[in-house]
Amino acid sequence: MAYQPKNYKKFVATAATATLVATAIAPAAFADQASTSAFTDVGDRYTDAVDYVVSGGIAIGITPTQFGVSASITRGDAAIMIATAAGLMNEKAPASGFSDVPKRGAVAVNSLKEAGIINGVSATKFGWDQTITRGQAAFMLAQAYDLKDGDVSKLNFTDVGSKHRFATEVASLVENKITDGETATKFGIESSIKRGDFAIFLHRLHELTKAPMAPTVSSVTGLNTNQVQVNFNTTLNADDKVAKDATEVANYKLGSATPTKAELSTDKRSVVLTFASSVEGKDQVLVVEPTATNVKDTDGKWVNTEKFSGVFTYTDTVKPVITSTVYENGKITLTFSEDLGTAPTVIRVNGEPVTGATTGNKVVITKSLNASQTASLYVAGATDNAAVKNEMVIYNGSVTAPSADMEKPRVTSVQVVDQKTAKVTLSEDIVEDNVSVKLQQGGTQTTATLVRDTTDTTGKTYLLNVGELFPAGSTATSQTFTLYAEAGVMTDLAANKNEFYSTSVTFAKDLTAPTLSSTRVSAENEKLEFTFNEKLVVAGSDSQITIRNSQGVNFTAVDAESMLKTDDASTYLVDFKSTTAALDAGTYTVTFPAGFFTDVQGNKSAAVSSTITVPGTPAAVDNVKPTASVVTTGTNEFTVSYSEEVAANGISLSSYRLDGQALPAGTDIYFTGTDKMTAVIKLPAGSVNIGNQTAGTPAVLTVLNTTDKAGNVIVTANSEVTIKDNTPAKITSVQTAGDIVAVTFNEAISIPANVDANDVFDVKMGNTVLDANDLTLVVGNDNQVRFKLATAPTGTVSATVKAGQNELVDRNGVLVK
Repeated sequence: MAYQPKNYKKFVATAATATLVATAIAPAAFADQASTSAFTDVGDRYTDAVDYVVSGGIAIGITPTQFGVSASITRGDAAIMIATAAGLMNEKAPASGFSDVPKRGAVAVNSLKEAGIINGVSATKFGWDQTITRGQAAFMLAQAYDLKDGDVSKLNFTDVGSKHRFATEVASLVENKITDGETATKFGIESSIKRGDFAIFLHRLHELTKAPMAPTVSSVTGLNTNQVQVNFNTTLNADDKVAKDATEVANYKLGSATPTKAELSTDKRSVVLTFASSVEGKDQVLVVEPTATNVKDTDGKWVNTEKFSGVFTYTDTVKPVITSTVYENGKITLTFSEDLGTAPTVIRVNGEPVTGATTGNKVVITKSLNASQTASLYVAGATDNAAVKNEMVIYNGSVTAPSADMEKPRVTSVQVVDQKTAKVTLSEDIVEDNVSVKLQQGGTQTTATLVRDTTDTTGKTYLLNVGELFPAGSTATSQTFTLYAEAGVMTDLAANKNEFYSTSVTFAKDLTAPTLSSTRVSAENEKLEFTFNEKLVVAGSDSQITIRNSQGVNFTAVDAESMLKTDDASTYLVDFKSTTAALDAGTYTVTFPAGFFTDVQGNKSAAVSSTITVPGTPAAVDNVKPTASVVTTGTNEFTVSYSEEVAANGISLSSYRLDGQALPAGTDIYFTGTDKMTAVIKLPAGSVNIGNQTAGTPAVLTVLNTTDKAGNVIVTANSEVTIKDNTPAKITSVQTAGDIVAVTFNEAISIPANVDANDVFDVKMGNTVLDANDLTLVVGNDNQVRFKLATAPTGTVSATVKAGQNELVDRNGVLVK
């Protein structure tokens, strides 16, 4: 099980405290011990643990060369080690009252006794020199580190039954993997614990309870003139459908430049950023916005890294090198490690000078080779784009042509794209741009055409359009055809022809609405881009789009600037600043109402809401924390006045506590104006059950967690407010004894004299209304009233509070309903 504390306790074991304790308990001769290197009895099993306790000043060796891993440990030494490791040393703790505790252990024992972690072997003796047992150690450690009680039913030790006084503590240590038993069936509850094992326990508890490292950028490295590698201390999210995934270029900024590409490494712990211009320079500011990791929080949301901003200085001294050579269709392609600034000055193939075409990091040489032929290559003189040019490492290598192509082109897959289009993928590029095929349905055969998909640079995909299969009024939900490709209709670049091919293809009517697949910020931060899983038709108006920043400020979409992307009908652009002005840095939540979009088949989108961060750094840094004052302005209504404008969390339930508890569900919180400096809190009906209706009763409203626009967290403020009971008492039972009916409520009731029960209750037997006399409180039970019926009932009696009654109230004056 994961570590769970029973209650909050902050452990602090500072170096200063550790040093003081070590000085107090260590003989001067051993004062220079700092690691296991001086100990001859510390094997691999104990190395990390002994290093931890020695370097932390928690313990020392029993001699300069022996830690004493197999020696027993006394109750006194255990107390000092626990108090030191858990950060519980308290110089002001009252004296323990134990007469056998020496001065060097007084603070530790006093502190542990005050914390309720230890007792003595008697009222006046701690048992300082007595050997501590494994059971006693388990109890002290579990208490000192606030471990949650373990499940005793899972213990398999014959010497630790479920009723044993240390059972829950032993179970807790076992579940948290702090210790096992001496054997599989015996914990050794009465056995002496050894110093080495005790050190292991302390080390494991330290690892268990230490705060996890926040996910963040760990280092930044310049790779070449146009590339920077950003390294993280955690694995990142590679799913481009996740907001702020590692490949979103908008997450990164070097100076004012956004990279053109962000590539996540195989181990997902680093990202290579490629920039259009040089990354060389001195004291440049690199900003990495919070980026999604592979870890989810308790709410199931992806955890983001901390925002990173650092100074980046880089001079490119890396020489470009050839990383691969490939021959295909009469061309040799040389791939370099980076983009080239100048082309190679010398290229030879089999000793013959040739020329090449240079684009980016590739040089293409037109040269025919025979199948399986290996040609020697000599390349020199190319330089990169660095300010001070780096000349390439001279390449002496080779390239080998593939063996003769005897493979016939064939269809490898047919994938239905939508209700009238299929994508046909071939095994290789072919000569034909259009391929004639046949479609057969029942006894009807028609001719169709596969058209080359010009967006696929491999040349292997073709599109098949079958026209409208589901006209208006059609009840069909699918249409199935047999697709035929006759032999010889496809020719690859080696003149090989295809064989006959057939397959079944089913087109299903599109009944699925478009859904949001990804979001990003456009270049220069001008627009927000929302990409859906298919082409869109805009059915709504831009005035229906809701845009709010993290402080709750509303923005209006500029109609002339918000539209479908020109070259991508599946992407909608949203802009809330006119012309080409960049959007202000910050986090925005954009909401499209249901039906704002349809697909080309008319399926309406659901409501869509997405949060996007526009990168950038505010011009000024505000470090002043807001303050708040609170007054009671109505019945269970409080007005909070802030010293400055606060963020949207100023109207969040989590920013307030009432008498130390979370505000009840249904609490209404709102800002009174657009300046967001005043918030009103109204508690819901049924949320308070103390305080009379006249003066009420004092309570404490705590304001915490609220931040200002700059993210500064408020100085926590406790203010006295007045609350009044607004929870009506409820009937918990109705009992009948003869002609007497007793009605019990969930709280104390008050009634005036001479109240007729029929004025307060609807008293029935089945559907028959029963007559009842005056209502009285039951002596000794303020939660119960009774009344007498005119005649004894012959069936089950029910009593419900009459609507609109104004006689019966609870002890705080709230009318019973």
